[in-house]
Amino acid sequence: MRFGIYIHFPWCRNRCPYCDFAIAVAPAGPPHQAYLEAVLAELDEKVALYEGKELVSIYFGGGTPSLWDVACVRTLIADICARFDAQPSDLEISLESNPSDCTSHAFSEWQRAGVNRLLIGVQATNSQDLVTLGRDHAMGDGLAALARGVTGGFRSVGADVILGVPDPKRQGKASRDEGDPGHDEGLRSLREVAELRPQHISAYELTIEERTPFAKMVARGDLIPEDEDRLASLYIAADALLTGLGYEHYEVSSYSLPGARARHNSLYWQGADYLGLGNGAASLLLLGDGGARRWQNKRSASAYLRDAPSQHVDFSEDIAATDFAIERRWLAMRTRDGLPESEGERQPELWSALEREGLVERKDGRLVPTLRGFLYNNQLIGRLGIG
Repeated sequence: MRFGIYIHFPWCRNRCPYCDFAIAVAPAGPPHQAYLEAVLAELDEKVALYEGKELVSIYFGGGTPSLWDVACVRTLIADICARFDAQPSDLEISLESNPSDCTSHAFSEWQRAGVNRLLIGVQATNSQDLVTLGRDHAMGDGLAALARGVTGGFRSVGADVILGVPDPKRQGKASRDEGDPGHDEGLRSLREVAELRPQHISAYELTIEERTPFAKMVARGDLIPEDEDRLASLYIAADALLTGLGYEHYEVSSYSLPGARARHNSLYWQGADYLGLGNGAASLLLLGDGGARRWQNKRSASAYLRDAPSQHVDFSEDIAATDFAIERRWLAMRTRDGLPESEGERQPELWSALEREGLVERKDGRLVPTLRGFLYNNQLIGRLGIG
């Protein structure tokens, strides 16, 4: 059984107003060594649960993992590999980074530590969107970092871009090109990123999460999100742009060059095992009866540093085999791999209707979502009764 390890590093220089992740702001700098020791202690407690499984990926997410002292990153990679009898070169080892941290020296240090897949949070390439999003890098920094990364010796480089960032200059105005995405700055950012040919691109629509500053601004009327029609137009235009440049749209928000799909993220979509370490991190352990056990750590970074590993878990559940089979099916329908055609025999009339409506298609013996099926993925899953 293949599995991956996710390490959450929560510290950031500042909190972006759209972010709902389990992060912490550390003006004086993160507690590098203390957090490493806490993560290693949690690994000590959990390692036996995954004994005998094949480790295929390590993923440093956050937060801003590029802020973590590279000596800590190196120690953690080496310790994980030793425990699971793995070689770093055989794994996909990913690290999320901010453009301001992406120096040539940092690239060399991360590679020496074992990182072979670099993910750069470009998010936008124009100054207005960067300001609106509260990013800590300036116009030009994202593309410069990505250009260095693509030629910097990594096995794979990925970039994140956010679509549908509200433009404060046209808040509440009717002249939003009436759904025409052609003048959207997010598409310009996406085009500029794609022209640098990173192996992977994640193109996310901006969502307003409940606990964020953006949510408070929307409630006050200080921020007006883009409407659904315009977001749909942006999604379709982004797909045309990236697939036209040779990228495969293999998951709702994910694009890759041929052969460069994200190994770690694919584990999630396949319903495979994963171990999450750090505050707020989630884990999934498959059980012998076809079910699974899921748990998630408390979100507080200070509590994670203070408490013993046995006190980290905030939520856990055992998932029955029948329920987990359903979960795996809806995860599969987030990807272009979809489900075997035999699934259509369960509800033949419904699948036929979904085909007629352009939400799914038959391809290479599988039932897979179309672009429209990706666009209306929640509705598609709901129609299938597997959401």
